[in-house]
Amino acid sequence: MIIYLQSIDFDLWLSVENRSHRPIKIEKGIEIPKTRSEYTDNDKKLLYMDTKAINTLYYVLSRSEINRIISC
Repeated sequence: MIIYLQSIDFDLWLSVENRSHRPIKIEKGIEIPKTRSEYTDNDKKLLYMDTKAINTLYYVLSRSEINRIISC
């Protein structure tokens, strides 16, 4: 699976290997989630990679495996 994801896009593999991206900002030393209007192009790229990775993983799973995952 690693080689498959890397062959599609190495950033796709990095999205799986690292935890999913959470766009945040820091105000007064506190992490606060960004609103969608505050997303930068980099935030959007990382979120796109997360979504693409999830879609690719769902694609290679059987229907019963997907149903078990979705039910969690």
